[in-house]
Amino acid sequence: MILFLRIAVLRSAVVHVAARRATQERETLISLAHTDSLTGLLNRRGFNEILNNSLKNREADKLLAVFVADLDRFKPVNDQYGHDVGDQLLILVASRLRGADIVARFGGDEFVVMATGLNSPLQAADLAAKLVAAIAAPFALETHLCQIGATVGYALAPKDGADAATLLKSADAAMYLDKQRMRGSREQVSAA
Repeated sequence: MILFLRIAVLRSAVVHVAARRATQERETLISLAHTDSLTGLLNRRGFNEILNNSLKNREADKLLAVFVADLDRFKPVNDQYGHDVGDQLLILVASRLRGADIVARFGGDEFVVMATGLNSPLQAADLAAKLVAAIAAPFALETHLCQIGATVGYALAPKDGADAATLLKSADAAMYLDKQRMRGSREQVSAA
C-alpha cells in the first residue's frame, strides 16, 4: 500500500510539473505573438488588443490618443552603417519611447504610442511634440553618433474614431499628410 501511495504521489508530481511547464510554454508563445522580437515592445497584434480594451474602458470625459511615429532619415543609417547599426538605433528609439503609456513597434521604422486619460487635445499635441523631441536628440551607437527625426501624426478618441482601426488609420493619415506637406523638415507633428 505504501508503495502504491509513493507511486501515486510521484505521478501526481510529474503531472503537476508537466502542467506547469505547459502553462509556461503557452504564456511564452502568447508573449512572442504580441511582442516585437527586436525591441521588446508590443507588436501590432499586442497593441491592437490593448487599444481595443482601452477604448471599451475609456472614461467618457477623457480622451484617448493614438500617435503614429515614422522615423525620418533612418534608411540612410541602414545604408551607410549596416542593418546591425540600424537595429541598435531602433532599440534605442524604443527605450526613449518606453516612458509613454503604451508603445509598440509596428515594423520597420514605425512606432505607435497610445496615451489615455487626456483632458484636452492640447495635451495630445504636447505629447506629440515630446515624442518628436525624444527622437530628435542624437543617439550614441557603438561607433557612430546618429541624429534622425520623426514625423508624428495622431488621432483622438472619440473625436477621430471610436474603434482601433479608424484611430490608427486617422493617425497614420495625419502623419503622412505632414510628411508630404513638410518634406525635409526635421520636426513635424500633425493631428487628424
